[in-house]
Amino acid sequence: MAIKNVKISTSTATTPVNISPAVKSGVSKEKLLKDIEKKAYELYLKRNGTHGKDLNDWLEAEKIIKKQYKIQN
Repeated sequence: MAIKNVKISTSTATTPVNISPAVKSGVSKEKLLKDIEKKAYELYLKRNGTHGKDLNDWLEAEKIIKKQYKIQN
C-alpha cells in the first residue's frame, strides 16, 4: 500500500498548549498522583477499610492534595 498526497509543513508557527495546573504549580504529575493515591489510602484506612467508597476517597484526596499544592481546577 502506497501513501499518496502527503503534505509536510515546514512552518515554525506554534499553537498554544494547555499546560496542566500541576506543572504550573511546580509539582510533577507523577508526584501529584502519588500524593493523591497515598491520601486516598489514608482516607480508606480512616474509614476502617470499608469497601465500596473508593471513588469518594479518591475525589476527596484529590481535593485535599490540590488544595495543599494550591492547584485550581
